Amino acid sequence: MGLVLCGLTVLLGIYLLYKFIDHILLLPRVGNYSDRYIFVTGCDSGFGHSLVKRLDLLGCHVFAGCFTEKGETDLKKICSERLQPVPLNVTNRDSVRRAFEMVSSKLLSTGNGVCEKVCVNIIVLNC
Repeated sequence: MGLVLCGLTVLLGIYLLYKFIDHILLLPRVGNYSDRYIFVTGCDSGFGHSLVKRLDLLGCHVFAGCFTEKGETDLKKICSERLQPVPLNVTNRDSVRRAFEMVSSKLLSTGNGVCEKVCVNIIVLNC
């Protein structure tokens, strides 16, 4: 009985090790962070602020849409030169157009021409 239990324990251990290694090997790898250009809105505080700091640490080029000048200044102080604050009021068409033109011109000047991801950071309240 003890030998059977020991054998089952070893088999279970091997199976769990196999599943762990299989899981690690199948994790998607993004890589090439320095080639990524990402636009995030709502970067004055909260989720957007935390996200752009993390993306900057990973080495991504980040366009941070900020509603206030204080938000832009705070991000400039704590992030690298890869982070580009963009004045943005998502409720104003002219502001969105100016932000689009700013990001487009920056991407075209780098030769990339493509923004990898856009994170629209909004909260919808149903009142």
